[in-house]
Amino acid sequence: MVDPLPHLDPYLDDLSRLDLSLTFVVDTHTHADHLSGARALAAATGATDVRGAAAPVKDPVRRVRDGDRLELGNVSAVVWHTPGHTPDHISLVVTDRRGGPDPWFVLTGHALMIGDAGRPDLAPTVGAAALQESLAKLMALPDSVEVYPGAFSGST
Repeated sequence: MVDPLPHLDPYLDDLSRLDLSLTFVVDTHTHADHLSGARALAAATGATDVRGAAAPVKDPVRRVRDGDRLELGNVSAVVWHTPGHTPDHISLVVTDRRGGPDPWFVLTGHALMIGDAGRPDLAPTVGAAALQESLAKLMALPDSVEVYPGAFSGST
């Protein structure tokens, strides 16, 4: 689960209905415009709470760095540090090895939005230059990679 909202019932209901379990709950960045449900969802399901290495959290979490992998059977998610929207921002480049070695899709969090990019003013210590580098990194992915932005453009 990536960037869950604090209303857990829909997630828990779907997990139960589909007889699924969670392995990882990932927050791609520190959210400034809404509360995250990551900590609570991880606690409710026994999943590992995952954050970027620079995330300003004191709770016990699995901290990941650029190039780290989250393994889920045939699926591998490679962590890319993509600062700019926030200093701790990460994206996940996902490969399903059953389909081959090439990436299948990328979860960009709020580095990339539908119709826009993340607001760099939320990361004054790294800002627009870091966001530009992160977007260039994402744009270098092959055209065959599906891109899943974190939200619509606007206040986030």
